[in-house]
Amino acid sequence: MNKLVIIGITLVLLAAYGCSVSSKTITFEQGVERLNEMDKEYGSNMKTPPNSTEKIDGLLTQITGFAALNKNMPQALEYLLDFRIKSLEAEKLHIEGWQWGRASTTEWGFGCKNGYARITESAQLRNNSAQKGYEAVSILQLIIDEFPEEAKSLNLTQKDILFLNAAYTQVEEKARRDAAIVQKLCIDNVKETNETG
Repeated sequence: MNKLVIIGITLVLLAAYGCSVSSKTITFEQGVERLNEMDKEYGSNMKTPPNSTEKIDGLLTQITGFAALNKNMPQALEYLLDFRIKSLEAEKLHIEGWQWGRASTTEWGFGCKNGYARITESAQLRNNSAQKGYEAVSILQLIIDEFPEEAKSLNLTQKDILFLNAAYTQVEEKARRDAAIVQKLCIDNVKETNETG
């Protein structure tokens, strides 16, 4: 109930803020300034997400609301908002993919009885995180290629593309490996899932 109240209040405030801004064209610099204000509230920045799914949800709500209420924006800002939304969604999925801690992976051992379902779900969430991350990287590449001055002003470079691609590739490979291991070793669980699914 408290979360709904907070989200409701946030949306009302965003609507009020948006009404004052949406009728005119917002500049790239104004959009970045507003993003920085949002980040400050959640202890994040352009390259470091908030440290919990609740904070990610809050920031996502604000950025999505800001984007929806400001239709007259430059393409560079639209790309930047899309990049932030996709990267935050990827981070949220990644956190959810580790909700069982060490039991979310096969690296420290597992049992099929309880581990199969957890690891299968965790691997799917982490794989979805990587896919969403690749979408974010594609948008970041557009920013760097089409708006080099704006990218430079945000300290976003080709190194960020390489780092993010490597990180998401590693997440995807570990998720696929975990899924393959439990599929191979937990034959009875696979059969049971196929019969009930």
